[in-house]
Amino acid sequence: MTVSPPEMDRVLEARSISKSFGPVHALTDVSILVRPGAVHALVGENGAGKSTLAKVLAGIEQPSSGTMTIDGAAFAPRDRADAKRAGVNMVPQQLSLVGELSLVENYLLVGSRRLVSRRSARALLKATLERARVDVDLDLPTATLSQAHRQLGEIVVALAEGAHTLILDEPTASLGPLEVGGLFEHLRSLCDLGTAVVLITHRLDEVRQVADDLTVLSHGENVHHGSAARLESTEIARLMVGELPPPAARSERRPGATVLRAAGVVAASTRDASLDGVDLAVRAGEIVGIAGVAGSGQNLLLDVLGGFVKPDSGTVAFAGTEAGSRAGASAAAFQRAGLAWIPEERTEAVVPAMSLRENLTVYSAAVGAARKRGGATRDARTGGTQTVEDTLSAYDVRPVRPELAASGLSGGNQQKLLAARELGASPAPRVVLAYGPTQGLDLRASQAIRERLVDLAVGGSAVVVASHDLEEILGVADRVVVMFAGRIVADLPIAEADTERIGRAIAGLVDGSAPDSPARGDVE
Repeated sequence: MTVSPPEMDRVLEARSISKSFGPVHALTDVSILVRPGAVHALVGENGAGKSTLAKVLAGIEQPSSGTMTIDGAAFAPRDRADAKRAGVNMVPQQLSLVGELSLVENYLLVGSRRLVSRRSARALLKATLERARVDVDLDLPTATLSQAHRQLGEIVVALAEGAHTLILDEPTASLGPLEVGGLFEHLRSLCDLGTAVVLITHRLDEVRQVADDLTVLSHGENVHHGSAARLESTEIARLMVGELPPPAARSERRPGATVLRAAGVVAASTRDASLDGVDLAVRAGEIVGIAGVAGSGQNLLLDVLGGFVKPDSGTVAFAGTEAGSRAGASAAAFQRAGLAWIPEERTEAVVPAMSLRENLTVYSAAVGAARKRGGATRDARTGGTQTVEDTLSAYDVRPVRPELAASGLSGGNQQKLLAARELGASPAPRVVLAYGPTQGLDLRASQAIRERLVDLAVGGSAVVVASHDLEEILGVADRVVVMFAGRIVADLPIAEADTERIGRAIAGLVDGSAPDSPARGDVE
């Protein structure tokens, strides 16, 4: 589709933008030019200033200095609503749709035209869907939509509000390869219409796949701004983080006794595939990766394994306690027994209004006290000689300011804060359940978290890692379990888990049932 000249004139430009939060310089003299009809990738380490720059462009934060223009005219939004009226809108990493409401109702809630009728709102959204070549149900509660459709729905609402420049913060963090490909097709369609897209991402293959232009930030400063063409992933990585040390060699481990077991688990969900007779055993010293496209049941399985959802039938056993349809064990009981938990949605585990210190210590102290009453002695890593500052530094949480509210951190640094709390306990957790533990993290931080998971397994922890990112799973797993439509359809040792076999299983192209999980003895 040919873009009309008026649409092509809408260039968003920021010049010499600086932004400080007290003594912290988040941005220093940063410039960016966003062209209509192009995808502009914005990359950098966690804490490099990407989210701050995006919020300045979207009117959510005010720059300390610098200027912005749209089509040569001054652009100085006082708030997000002001920026939206000028055509610049940001879709946050943590999607803002109200799950109980449909897309039509979400638009009525946030749209600038407050007196618009439901009929006219639906007609506008339907026209926007057709223009963007997107197929999303307008009338279902958005909580029942897949993650990919919620992402597209948020984009459609932004377009209906009149956005000509879309800022997407880590839109692929919770999407699998198929969903990512579909999203990028839609983004290219939007670019054909003249929409400008700013894509914040840590996946360098995505930069090469879809980006026309590229800005790389490092420690709040521009280190590259220009065409994304002819830049190899290794060069982009070097610009972002410098030279990375080689990853630690995969160690040979002999798994011990079964620590966590699900037997005949059946559970229902409105947001994920219902579980249908799932059996899974995880042994001490073992890392089990759980793969599958979004909505295959892996999210619900981790909720059940963690005691957060009680199965309709079947049982989950861990450390002498059992949770099932007739059992009384809960997530709190499992945590007292030594379970660490990293959910897909970090907002379920990090309290934004609490300080970094409180997020690290209050939760840990409460769980630690409960464990002492139950005979366990797990103390927070922040106890003893380990200070909060030490823990934040060890997990590279930026800035190292214990009294800063967690809401003041970028999404990636909130993820590192969560990892510090859950993976940095002493003694180490007996079981780790982690969903996408490196989502939103840069290369260096991702490597550090994966090495920590391996270290925990070497020390005897049983580790389960679920992720939409197959690379994340293959980087740490000893076994890869593949889920499809709420069932385990493959259970492969890492030596047999090539991308072709996993890909066929993810697509449901397998014959027969999955093999039994190993170590079917009693749970230790």
